[in-house]
Amino acid sequence: MKKPDIVVIDRDLQNGQQFCTLLKKLNYSAVLISVWEDLEKKLAQGFQTAVILDLDSVAVPSAGVRALRKKFPRLHILGVSRRSLHPGMEELIRSHIYACLRKPVDEDELLFWLKSIADNLAQPEAPSEI
Repeated sequence: MKKPDIVVIDRDLQNGQQFCTLLKKLNYSAVLISVWEDLEKKLAQGFQTAVILDLDSVAVPSAGVRALRKKFPRLHILGVSRRSLHPGMEELIRSHIYACLRKPVDEDELLFWLKSIADNLAQPEAPSEI
């Protein structure tokens, strides 16, 4: 089973680099970007992508997420945060984020979700319901 390419989006570059180092330790390759708007360029390069999005540092426009998910229906977004509640982001989290992980991220939990994404990407593409 092919592992997904991972894009880490984190405004805190040091924190993002640490996350990329963790992913490398877990045998995943990752690219770090600091703003949501740069994600579409990566997706256009043909990545089978999982996105790890730092919900604490990156402003995420709900309309932008919806548009990207329509254009790239196999996009999987994992949120990471120190907070358990994100007022104003309920619809985004409910409809467009595959899973939310609590910081500091547990390696086993992260591996579970990345394997789940790889399983989903291995399945034939189905029509989008977004």
